[in-house]
Amino acid sequence: MPEPPGSPDGPAALPDRRDDPLATVVSALDGLGRELDGTSVAELLWLAAASRGGRPADHGGAAPAAGAPAAPGAVDPRERISAWGPSLTPVYGPSGPGGEVRPARKVSLPRGTALPRAREIARALRPLRRPWAAGRRHQLDVGETVSGYARSGELLPVFRPAPERWFDATVVLDRSPTMAVWGDTVDELLKVLATTGAFRTLRVREVDAWEAEPGAARAADGRRPGGGGRTARQRRLVLVFSDCVAGAGGDEGLWDRIHHWAGSAPTVLVNPLPPRIWRHTGLDLPAVRVTTPGAPGVSNAGLRFALPPLMEDVLDLRAGPGDRRTAWLPLPVTGLTPRSLARWARTLMRGDPEGCEAVLLPEPGSRSAPPTPPDPLPDAGQLVEAFLHRASVPAVRLAVLCSSYPGLNTGMLHLVRQELVPEASPADMAEVVVGGLVSVDEGGPGAGGPVLLFRDGVRERLAPRLGARDKLRTREAVSRFIAAHADAPSRFPALVPDADGDARIAPDHAPFAEAAPRTLRTPVRVSDSPAERPYFFLSYAHTPRYGTGGPDPDMWVERLFRDLCAHVMALTDLPPHRPAGFMDREIRSGEGWSDRLGSVLATCRVFVPLYSPRYFASETCGKEWFTFARRTAYHQARSASTAKAIVPASWVPVPEEHLPDVARRLDFDHHSFGERYATDGLYGLIKLRGYAEQYERTVYELAKRIVRVADTADLPVGRRVDYRSAPSAFGAPTPDENSLRIALVAPTLSDLPAGRDPRYYGPGPDDWNPYHPDSKRPLAHLATELAYHLNNQVDITTLDEEVARVAAGDRPSGPLILLVDRWALKVPALRERLAELNAVSRPGIGLLLAWNRHDAQSQAADRELNSLLAESLPNLLSRNQMTSKTDRGVLDMEEFGAVLPRIVAATYQGHLRYAVAYPPGRDGRFDSTSRAVPPDPAPPDGTGQGLSPP
Repeated sequence: MPEPPGSPDGPAALPDRRDDPLATVVSALDGLGRELDGTSVAELLWLAAASRGGRPADHGGAAPAAGAPAAPGAVDPRERISAWGPSLTPVYGPSGPGGEVRPARKVSLPRGTALPRAREIARALRPLRRPWAAGRRHQLDVGETVSGYARSGELLPVFRPAPERWFDATVVLDRSPTMAVWGDTVDELLKVLATTGAFRTLRVREVDAWEAEPGAARAADGRRPGGGGRTARQRRLVLVFSDCVAGAGGDEGLWDRIHHWAGSAPTVLVNPLPPRIWRHTGLDLPAVRVTTPGAPGVSNAGLRFALPPLMEDVLDLRAGPGDRRTAWLPLPVTGLTPRSLARWARTLMRGDPEGCEAVLLPEPGSRSAPPTPPDPLPDAGQLVEAFLHRASVPAVRLAVLCSSYPGLNTGMLHLVRQELVPEASPADMAEVVVGGLVSVDEGGPGAGGPVLLFRDGVRERLAPRLGARDKLRTREAVSRFIAAHADAPSRFPALVPDADGDARIAPDHAPFAEAAPRTLRTPVRVSDSPAERPYFFLSYAHTPRYGTGGPDPDMWVERLFRDLCAHVMALTDLPPHRPAGFMDREIRSGEGWSDRLGSVLATCRVFVPLYSPRYFASETCGKEWFTFARRTAYHQARSASTAKAIVPASWVPVPEEHLPDVARRLDFDHHSFGERYATDGLYGLIKLRGYAEQYERTVYELAKRIVRVADTADLPVGRRVDYRSAPSAFGAPTPDENSLRIALVAPTLSDLPAGRDPRYYGPGPDDWNPYHPDSKRPLAHLATELAYHLNNQVDITTLDEEVARVAAGDRPSGPLILLVDRWALKVPALRERLAELNAVSRPGIGLLLAWNRHDAQSQAADRELNSLLAESLPNLLSRNQMTSKTDRGVLDMEEFGAVLPRIVAATYQGHLRYAVAYPPGRDGRFDSTSRAVPPDPAPPDGTGQGLSPP
């Protein structure tokens, strides 16, 4: 109670409440007649501010309290969110049908990072950058050259091997069902491995290792264990990424393969799960600590370890006394933490005498019987209590924050972790996934990956730990992230209410964020704003600087670019703020150059390659070419028109016979710009003063052609992709005798299965168009166009022709890709012919399943059609799973364009490895009549394809 006015201690004990608003509020709370502690008073004040529309600050201090002045120079997140639009729209996660659903449309949201502390992980791998002194290339030995000149007086260059990176790395990705939740983490880890510069080459093999036959195991470099090439294999590093959960049932496919690899090459297992639960998965093996014998980069068989005392009774004593460890092979195991990876890297390169953690692998086939299946899961109360008892604090907080949603995809999980539990690691997230609280669902088409669904009763048990304040903080933090990263290239799908949408929101789903209309865009499609669309993209090969000092050799390309931009501005009505062109010279380091290049390649209207011998030798230029050409192929399929949006320019003349096929197919006459330009190129015109007039005329004519092609082609904006993952359009040309064959396997209008929608089919198999109505052309046209841009010769064949070749015993003249409609398996004749090809152990046969994610019939019959596939094409399906993640099929046209290059590369590799050799004739030319003894067409593993990455 307040002190009476006459109390002598009143003015000294409390300040004047008329001047202190806080004292007034406290006095009012005291008048409620309740016993309130400090926490209760703070919560009442917080709820009062929230009810007035304020946005209380979170622990990170991102939002100031209502009425509080902003710090100088700070931006109020409320203003940042509301500035994107007049109103906010609730955003929902993936939802399944059930009850009275609400209509919605699909949007895409920025994705949080899936690999925390990526920079520290990159630094942890620095020991692997140790150079190999005797490299495969040579460089000038200046000291020996000078010494020889001083001795003999003759200047004779002396060369010595140039140092290079120590390892050729092969990453083997376990594609078992439980690994689906780690897809984003794997992708970011691969980017880290590719950008650290620690490896000479980096290859990736995707394989469902647990379902593989143990007898089909081969070395990761494609050779049988124990074969030749010991030095090369010692420099092959194998990194296996697996959570080992799918192997907990006793299937030894992966362990047998790893045992073969580890015997001849350094091999490590990267496990995202926390070490304390490894023994509850398939990684229930004896644990030891390994050290190196004194030499860096030794294989696992050369690692030193001390046997646990209790293992003396289980050793294979039949071997000699000096070979007692041959029955157990050490396998280093590391988590996704910088400390764990650093200890392994230092141990491998002889930099850490303490060693690293490892497990002991028994010889193939010598493991004991699989453990008995675990008991059924306990009830929700026991699950939650067990999880709270053993899980880490970040894992518990992450599970509690996510429990407000019935289901969430991995993109949402990473976003909540990044914004609200930044201290959580992948191991903490793994505890939530494998702790029994959630079940993993594939999510279906458009879900953006697997969906985590809380088990019955779990959310109710976690609800008391999730207060109203945490619910609001979660929603606020995610909303601020969406507003601040609206232009992020990496995204995941979500739903917003829309009466005209084709998606549905279940009634029990609650929104996880709010976003303004401008931040919500259709899935992964770049904005079509004119201000973001340059007229042309100048693609050129960087010229290395000659010697020390001297001018930048690319300054002349920059002058050409600026002259072109000036002419384009004069020939069009572009506003001053709109870019006329783009070249990567404008990108400064640290500004996300790969994202910027991918964005411009998706928006530019014309692609201008600057021809030179160095250009067609550049893999980066080939990737830029293919990324843009693939976008034109999509446009041609959607519009049923021809889009010629590539305008080449000659920087240094290249003889026509040295041009790759993709450049030779362009209908462009360089002589139309003048004979001097055709003979000397733009570089000759710009360097020689006497040709200044010819240079100005040539650049003006080139600018006119760019403007004319841009207005004529009218190429729409495409999907923003990471162009670094695209193949190069300048690959080695394929001989005519090894041309790619593509066979379409689909019903026709005359033999459609009963009730099948005829809109996707035509009179012949070549008329099959699974992506109708998005595509107006058959799939054969799109496949052929994409294969041409891969610098491949393509022949469209039929299933009958391929079966006839097999029956006649003809050797394959080139790799074969089967584009299969799953409905073809309901046609008895087609199913029988496919079964005949499935029974052939022939290398170089690829399989690609295509269907439309919006095809309701295919979705309804998904389980039945997949069952027919598994029964009819087991061998072809196993090869498909080893080359791509598309065992369920390619669901849209742009995904088809991303998958087809991988299938082409894998089938060519399998074909060329066992192709017939044609020795040269007397005139030096290859003569197919004098062929060498053909090799066995069946590879050693009998699957048609080994584990060697494409």
